[in-house]
Amino acid sequence: MDDIPGIPLVTLWFFILVYIQTGSGGGGVVNMILGTVAILLAYILPLTLIIFTVLRLIDN
Repeated sequence: MDDIPGIPLVTLWFFILVYIQTGSGGGGVVNMILGTVAILLAYILPLTLIIFTVLRLIDN
């Protein structure tokens, strides 16, 4: 249990979800780009965690 490398990814995923829920609705270009990246990461990170877990289970 000392080596749990997925924890930073889970923390990042929760941070992104909080950002999506609380992000300001401003119409600036920067907000639009950050929102798009956050939404993409909200879908990509769980897939990455699932693949990482499956590979780790196969390795053991």
